[in-house]
Amino acid sequence: MTDDQYRNVVHDVFGVTFPESVVITTPASTSGLFPYNENAQIEETTLQAYLRAADEVTSLMTAFPPCAAGAVNATCIESFLSTSLPRAWRRPVTDDEISGLLTIFNSASTAGQATQTQLVMEAALIHPAFLYRSEIGTNAATATGKVQLTPFELASAVSFGLLDSSPDDELWAKAQDGTIAQPSVLASEVTRLMALQAVQANLTLKVSYYLDFEKLPFVIKDPTAYPDFAALQGTLYQSAEMFLTDVMWSGHFSDFFTSSRIYSNQAMAAAYGLPPVTGTQLQPVTLTGASYNGGLLTQPALLAASNQNAVGDDVIHRGLWVYYNLLCAPTLPPPPADAATVAATITGSTRQQAIIRDTTCGAGCHGRFDPFGIVTLSYDGIGRYRTADPTSTPPGAPIDDSATILAGVLTDQPRMPIMVSGVSDVAKLFTAGRQVSDCAADNLTTYTMEHSPDVENSCDLQNVKNDFLQSGSLPGLFTAILTSPAFANRDIEMPQ
Repeated sequence: MTDDQYRNVVHDVFGVTFPESVVITTPASTSGLFPYNENAQIEETTLQAYLRAADEVTSLMTAFPPCAAGAVNATCIESFLSTSLPRAWRRPVTDDEISGLLTIFNSASTAGQATQTQLVMEAALIHPAFLYRSEIGTNAATATGKVQLTPFELASAVSFGLLDSSPDDELWAKAQDGTIAQPSVLASEVTRLMALQAVQANLTLKVSYYLDFEKLPFVIKDPTAYPDFAALQGTLYQSAEMFLTDVMWSGHFSDFFTSSRIYSNQAMAAAYGLPPVTGTQLQPVTLTGASYNGGLLTQPALLAASNQNAVGDDVIHRGLWVYYNLLCAPTLPPPPADAATVAATITGSTRQQAIIRDTTCGAGCHGRFDPFGIVTLSYDGIGRYRTADPTSTPPGAPIDDSATILAGVLTDQPRMPIMVSGVSDVAKLFTAGRQVSDCAADNLTTYTMEHSPDVENSCDLQNVKNDFLQSGSLPGLFTAILTSPAFANRDIEMPQ
């Protein structure tokens, strides 16, 4: 489990609100990347961190029902474990497992009740059944193809996919009676959960991770170059969150590239040259003209987050964001060892440097992604629209944001170079085919299943992508992922 999932489970099962300020396994991420623990291993330092977390949970627990306050004994602890542990471990607990925990409890009888409960909770919360979500399946020993998840594994996968926590009462009941394995019951439970505000917030967060908006809080800009940014950083993030929520739950996937709506308040409007807004509350503003008409690609929050330069323009990383996050394009080789040395010799305007870089470093590398950064040159390092180029000689020449997308980069377009002029041309291309739609579906499937599904159940997942291409509904995409046969089954014949 991730640290957030750990906190959620101990809250939902044991009623403990675990402070976010307390580090569980690792310090808070400064990358804004999606927490992805598929291959995590527990080393000695990690185990010590989990022991400290278990102690913290125990210290915050005020009751062990049905134990009376201050009267904990083996009988009531056995009842507590039998009731709570299956929910925490997301599966039935065996008599031997309960017996083992009671042995720990009884062995510390001379140390007092506080020590006894602490040791039992430590053992329960560092158990692999708590820390790991297993997917063993119902027929793994005899299967030659796909393995079906058990009802408890399936319920857990649904719950973590939607809530990042253990199953709630209704979903748990469907796991206990086995009916969750029935497609109609699974679909009904997914529909019920999708209506919950907490689920909608969690899924919006997944989309925010996919689009890299979660990197914005960690962006650092030079205060001399951008004196307004630090004060506006939180506002920009909230603006992005409201834009995502709007499109996700009231719009169409294509709105991510066609919308000219920005959520703004008085300070943001003044800083970004937006139509005047009064007050501190963010309000929707629909813009006309050429400034902010590219949906995601002209959202100030994204332009700021994808620009890793603290002072000026960053064609490279803005281009890479499009190349990887929106196009799911093939991984490029790492920069050569002398890349920084070569880059230091390149002079001229930002546009001229990109052209020289594409020639010097080879069109097969920078030429594949730099054009997606060049088309954003009308937006400075924090996403403010401009018409004059501050890097030209002399400064102030009109910005040229035209570029040529190399043949084959856009796989659903004719295999020939494509001339584009500005972000709006690129946004139109992204709504004309399926590459961007498929990339979104692939990313969000991975985030929902919490492992890469590329090598398993490809036909079932292709159906999910086909449906998403036609519907454009992000809630529909999550529903389709969770109710697809690919979600309830695993392929044991994985390629090496």
